[in-house]
Amino acid sequence: MKKQWKRQLNLGIYAIVWSFVIGVATASYLNFVNWLIELVWHSYLHGGNVLGRWYPFLVCGLGGGLVGWLNRRWGNYPWTIEQVLSKVKLHGRLDYHQWWKSLILGLLVLGLGGSIGPEASTAVLTGSMINWLGDRLRWEKVSSSSHSARHLWSGRMAPAQLEQAPRFSVLFHSKAERLATVTALTIVGVVGAGIIFKLFPEEGAFGIHHQAIQWTPANLWTWLPTMVVGVAFGCFFVYLENSFAKLINIRLGPIAQGIVFGLTLALASLVSPDVMFSGEFRIVPFSNEALNLSVAFLILLALLKAVLTNLGFVMGWRGGTIFPAIFSSVAVGVACAMLLPGNLRVNAIVVVTASLTRILGKPVLVIVLLFFLVAVELSPVIIVIALLVSGLAKLPAVLNKSK
Repeated sequence: MKKQWKRQLNLGIYAIVWSFVIGVATASYLNFVNWLIELVWHSYLHGGNVLGRWYPFLVCGLGGGLVGWLNRRWGNYPWTIEQVLSKVKLHGRLDYHQWWKSLILGLLVLGLGGSIGPEASTAVLTGSMINWLGDRLRWEKVSSSSHSARHLWSGRMAPAQLEQAPRFSVLFHSKAERLATVTALTIVGVVGAGIIFKLFPEEGAFGIHHQAIQWTPANLWTWLPTMVVGVAFGCFFVYLENSFAKLINIRLGPIAQGIVFGLTLALASLVSPDVMFSGEFRIVPFSNEALNLSVAFLILLALLKAVLTNLGFVMGWRGGTIFPAIFSSVAVGVACAMLLPGNLRVNAIVVVTASLTRILGKPVLVIVLLFFLVAVELSPVIIVIALLVSGLAKLPAVLNKSK
């Protein structure tokens, strides 16, 4: 009994320590991404680069060739969040042995200024570490019975033993125990990530924002046209995603594709540097700067951003599309709001919420994201529009089912 108690204690300490490490590693990766982008692009963005406007062509052109070469050797990395979830759903786990490919290609494309976000490579890395920890805990059940407690910390998992190990759910006596354990370990990981963000703060958009909103009677009717515009732009973004996906096997070859898109990205940056990068750190300041830009320029910027994000994805510059979608939607939202009466911020957030709900298809995710990006005073508008657009999208299926 005493031996079993020590074994469980050792297992618990191991899980807590590594959950903390996973949180630290995830936050460190995100901070490193921001540091890398700043390292490569600081002098260009702040006007201190001797190459001037030629700098993006040099970086993106040569870097694009490297991206294409690695794609030819390794395949398409990093995996998307959807791919990660589908692999877990199909196989019950994520193969973490190729995590380093996602790390290298993810960092490379982000550092080169690709119009994609870090959420894809972050999901792969964090998911790989979580699956590795789960395998270690499963492996302990078939390996440590004949070894010392130190074996869990330093032993090497044998594939044959891992195949004999029970499923992760079997490690717990009940579903409630499993839920409580996973929740506790997740909190430990969040604490680890929070410590890194606290020690090495990055100026970002996420946070609790407050702003006095002057509601006007005109907003009682402008919600409808702004919602229509938002849904239309969301449909356009999804259309680009689906259309460009058909070009995944174009005959240029991975290296040529990487170079061609790198030069395309550099050329588009002449319009605005905002067509590059994911845009998460520019969303809040850009929403204020956009008021000084013309409607035509804002629409052009949104269209370019949407095209570059989705085109780059199929040409080897892979990553997340959530933050580019938010940035593009903000540009369209401000442009639309400038043409309508009523409170500008209310009109703009209706467009952004409707667009993101159509693109992501997950109203709860949209609500959570925007809650930390815009003034909390706009939360009622976000919640109502997200649920309304989501409900309207499901309406045809419900009507067909009732027939």
